[in-house]
Amino acid sequence: MTDASVLRDFTQPDELSDLTLVIGGTPLHVHKQYLAEWSPVWRQMFLEECSSPQDLHEIAMPDKNLQEVTELLHCIYSTQKPISDANVRFLLELSDEFKINRVKERCEQFLKNQECSLGNLVIAEKYNLRSLYKRCMEHAKTKTLEELDSSVECKKLSQKTLLKIYHDKIEMLRDYSKDLTQKDRQTLKDCDTLKMEKENMKRSLQSIQVLWESPSKRCFRHIADSAFNYSCADCNEKIYFEVRKLCGEGQHLRRYFPKQLDKKSST
Repeated sequence: MTDASVLRDFTQPDELSDLTLVIGGTPLHVHKQYLAEWSPVWRQMFLEECSSPQDLHEIAMPDKNLQEVTELLHCIYSTQKPISDANVRFLLELSDEFKINRVKERCEQFLKNQECSLGNLVIAEKYNLRSLYKRCMEHAKTKTLEELDSSVECKKLSQKTLLKIYHDKIEMLRDYSKDLTQKDRQTLKDCDTLKMEKENMKRSLQSIQVLWESPSKRCFRHIADSAFNYSCADCNEKIYFEVRKLCGEGQHLRRYFPKQLDKKSST
């Protein structure tokens, strides 16, 4: 922030001051060339006030606020006083009136760094701040109809902007509806896939369970037994071999993920 002690005192003239702005009886000593470079409106004013700009020494501004004009001067002179919540609105009004685009741009940037609001949308529309307008419009379309209808700020917006808000809101809802439809279709598809995988898993587990019931998968000593002998190391080894063989060949996995496995085998 700019130190208040280094701000120029415009009520005191310096060696190069060549113009006095009189506001409410208070003189502000400024420089025509400097103001003309910032504002085409001031430049034109200086040229129209008298036949020779060199003869112009004083301009009365009875409709202006002394503090606000002083603040504007502090923003364009070398001290470059920062834009703040306290001065942004009247600086926008003055910079728009006098076509001081650089101050207007600084005000817009300050507002863009704030949280989006319908109030800032009103300001953006009023002073034609395109970047801020676009950003606030994105915020406005997320508001509910109740919030928009009850908003005091919305009543200050033009019909054109209000129609655009409702149009953008409809488009946003349409896109949201399409997205939900696509997700719903994908969910149904995923459910069908999961059902298929569940059934395949059951069949695979059943096929593995059959190994313990098949006499040919036992050792020669117990091949004729009516039930599997879990205490036999040879029988357990044969079953272990058969299970590993199934896993190695991926026969049961292929039923769940045929596309993925076929893709891996092709690579």
